[in-house]
Amino acid sequence: WNPIRKSRPDFSELSLEEQGRLIEKNPLYGRIVCRCETVTEGEIVTEIHAPIPARTYDAIKRRTWLGTGRCQGSFDTPRVIEILSRELGISPMDVIKESKGSNFLTRPTKEVPKGGLND
Repeated sequence: WNPIRKSRPDFSELSLEEQGRLIEKNPLYGRIVCRCETVTEGEIVTEIHAPIPARTYDAIKRRTWLGTGRCQGSFDTPRVIEILSRELGISPMDVIKESKGSNFLTRPTKEVPKGGLND
Protein backbone atom coordinates (compact mmCIF):
# COMPACT_ATOMS: atom_id res chain seq x y z
CA TRP A 1 0.00 0.00 0.00
CA ASN A 2 1.34 3.40 -0.96
CA PRO A 3 -0.13 6.24 1.12
CA ILE A 4 0.96 8.84 -1.43
CA ARG A 5 -1.48 9.17 -4.29
CA LYS A 6 0.00 10.38 -7.56
CA SER A 7 -1.99 13.41 -8.64
CA ARG A 8 -3.59 13.52 -12.04
CA PRO A 9 -2.57 16.29 -14.43
CA ASP A 10 -4.28 19.67 -14.15
CA PHE A 11 -4.66 20.57 -17.83
CA SER A 12 -4.79 24.32 -17.23
CA GLU A 13 -1.42 24.28 -15.44
CA LEU A 14 0.46 22.30 -18.10
CA SER A 15 2.70 23.92 -20.70
CA LEU A 16 1.42 24.01 -24.30
CA GLU A 17 3.81 21.17 -25.18
CA GLU A 18 2.57 19.03 -22.29
CA GLN A 19 -1.05 19.80 -23.23
CA GLY A 20 -0.31 18.74 -26.81
CA ARG A 21 1.22 15.43 -25.70
CA LEU A 22 -1.74 14.75 -23.42
CA ILE A 23 -4.22 15.48 -26.23
CA GLU A 24 -2.28 13.15 -28.56
CA LYS A 25 -2.58 10.35 -25.97
CA ASN A 26 -6.25 11.07 -25.25
CA PRO A 27 -8.20 13.43 -27.55
CA LEU A 28 -10.81 14.01 -24.81
CA TYR A 29 -8.28 16.35 -23.18
CA GLY A 30 -8.73 18.61 -26.20
CA ARG A 31 -12.43 19.19 -25.42
CA ILE A 32 -12.92 22.01 -22.92
CA VAL A 33 -16.10 21.46 -20.89
CA CYS A 34 -15.72 24.26 -18.33
CA ARG A 35 -14.41 27.43 -19.96
CA CYS A 36 -14.05 29.39 -16.74
CA GLU A 37 -11.76 26.87 -15.01
CA THR A 38 -10.41 25.19 -18.19
CA VAL A 39 -11.60 21.70 -17.23
CA THR A 40 -11.48 19.16 -20.05
CA GLU A 41 -13.65 16.17 -20.83
CA GLY A 42 -10.54 14.03 -20.36
CA GLU A 43 -10.14 15.24 -16.77
CA ILE A 44 -13.81 14.52 -16.04
CA VAL A 45 -13.70 11.01 -17.55
CA THR A 46 -10.48 10.28 -15.64
CA GLU A 47 -12.19 11.20 -12.36
CA ILE A 48 -15.26 9.11 -13.19
CA HIS A 49 -13.03 6.04 -13.71
CA ALA A 50 -10.53 6.76 -10.90
CA PRO A 51 -9.84 4.10 -8.23
CA ILE A 52 -12.26 6.03 -6.01
CA PRO A 53 -14.70 7.14 -8.71
CA ALA A 54 -16.47 10.47 -8.89
CA ARG A 55 -20.07 9.54 -9.72
CA THR A 56 -21.86 12.83 -9.03
CA TYR A 57 -21.57 16.38 -10.34
CA ASP A 58 -20.37 17.65 -6.97
CA ALA A 59 -17.72 14.91 -6.68
CA ILE A 60 -16.29 16.00 -10.03
CA LYS A 61 -16.58 19.64 -8.98
CA ARG A 62 -14.54 19.02 -5.81
CA ARG A 63 -11.78 17.29 -7.77
CA THR A 64 -11.53 19.61 -10.79
CA TRP A 65 -13.02 23.00 -9.74
CA LEU A 66 -15.58 22.53 -12.49
CA GLY A 67 -18.49 24.97 -12.13
CA THR A 68 -16.73 27.32 -9.72
CA GLY A 69 -15.91 30.09 -12.19
CA ARG A 70 -17.83 33.13 -13.36
CA CYS A 71 -20.70 31.16 -14.88
CA GLN A 72 -21.13 29.01 -11.72
CA GLY A 73 -21.76 25.93 -13.86
CA SER A 74 -24.43 27.37 -16.16
CA PHE A 75 -22.29 26.56 -19.21
CA ASP A 76 -20.88 23.18 -18.20
CA THR A 77 -23.69 21.47 -16.23
CA PRO A 78 -25.58 20.08 -19.28
CA ARG A 79 -22.33 18.75 -20.73
CA VAL A 80 -21.32 17.11 -17.45
CA ILE A 81 -24.75 15.48 -17.13
CA GLU A 82 -24.26 14.02 -20.62
CA ILE A 83 -20.72 12.79 -19.81
CA LEU A 84 -21.79 11.20 -16.50
CA SER A 85 -24.74 9.55 -18.22
CA ARG A 86 -22.56 8.15 -21.00
CA GLU A 87 -19.66 6.99 -18.82
CA LEU A 88 -21.81 5.46 -16.07
CA GLY A 89 -24.28 3.91 -18.52
CA ILE A 90 -27.27 5.58 -16.87
CA SER A 91 -30.08 7.82 -18.05
CA PRO A 92 -29.52 11.59 -17.79
CA MET A 93 -32.58 11.49 -15.50
CA ASP A 94 -30.53 9.44 -13.00
CA VAL A 95 -27.53 11.80 -12.82
CA ILE A 96 -27.43 13.44 -9.39
CA LYS A 97 -25.83 16.58 -8.02
CA GLU A 98 -24.67 15.12 -4.70
CA SER A 99 -26.88 12.49 -3.08
CA LYS A 100 -30.03 10.47 -3.66
CA GLY A 101 -32.93 12.75 -4.53
CA SER A 102 -30.78 15.60 -5.86
CA ASN A 103 -31.43 14.80 -9.52
CA PHE A 104 -30.90 17.62 -11.99
CA LEU A 105 -33.71 16.41 -14.24
CA THR A 106 -37.11 15.38 -12.96
CA ARG A 107 -38.94 14.62 -16.19
CA PRO A 108 -38.17 14.57 -19.91
CA THR A 109 -38.92 17.79 -21.75
CA LYS A 110 -38.13 16.62 -25.27
CA GLU A 111 -36.82 13.59 -27.12
CA VAL A 112 -33.03 13.25 -26.90
CA PRO A 113 -31.32 11.73 -29.97
CA LYS A 114 -30.04 8.19 -29.42
CA GLY A 115 -26.37 9.27 -29.60
CA GLY A 116 -26.76 12.15 -27.14
CA LEU A 117 -27.23 15.88 -27.27
CA ASN A 118 -24.43 16.50 -29.81
CA ASP A 119 -26.10 14.53 -32.64
